[in-house]
Amino acid sequence: MMRIYFIFTTLMTLMLASCATADLSLSESAERDYFKAERLVQSEQYARAGQYLQKYIANYPYSKYATAAQILRIKTAYLNDEFILSETLTSRFITAHPEHPQRDYAEYTLGMSYYEQSESAKHEQVFSKKAKDTFLALNKRNPNNAYAQEAIQKIQILTNRIAEHEMIIGKFYYERHLYVGAINRFIVVKNKFIESNIAPESLYWLAASYLALQQKVYAHEVIQQLQSTFAGNAWQKKAEKLI
Repeated sequence: MMRIYFIFTTLMTLMLASCATADLSLSESAERDYFKAERLVQSEQYARAGQYLQKYIANYPYSKYATAAQILRIKTAYLNDEFILSETLTSRFITAHPEHPQRDYAEYTLGMSYYEQSESAKHEQVFSKKAKDTFLALNKRNPNNAYAQEAIQKIQILTNRIAEHEMIIGKFYYERHLYVGAINRFIVVKNKFIESNIAPESLYWLAASYLALQQKVYAHEVIQQLQSTFAGNAWQKKAEKLI
């Protein structure tokens, strides 16, 4: 039994090694070459698979495997952390094949390509916004898509991140007594990201900014919103002490 296991593992090792050093030239069979590309991906040789698929797509544009090869090329780019490339490839695929059965996968991968390029709340949120818009568009177009729940989770993460970015800038202005600038940022959170996890804190600072400008009516309105929407929250209780 041990001998059979040893032979099996040795054969698998040799097969993987042969894949790792496999010639990337094409044969004259679109089918054979496509399955070769699949084996490269399965052995996690994403860079080599990507190179091979580029040749494949150029040489077999009318093969029955042509669009499958494009999807596989998107996959290799994403798995190889080439997010700008996967972004480009997915956008091109969606434009060329808007009704393709793999449209959902392409659109989700586009969102993930943006997501992987997004940065923390301390930085500009260009890619966070693009990722969120892409996930929202996917779920709106096909609410029952296979990636819907993952997209919803990513949307919430991105909403929190974008809102926090606005609040960070708002607090920057507040600390420098630039209350109008601060209010403009906190209002963005109030109007667009009230479902974010930092909304209660942002509303607190919005009320504080209004009070700093002697705008008591507006401050009271914000505190009332805190009381009704986030009753029991620490920031709601803190806001009540402002007046």
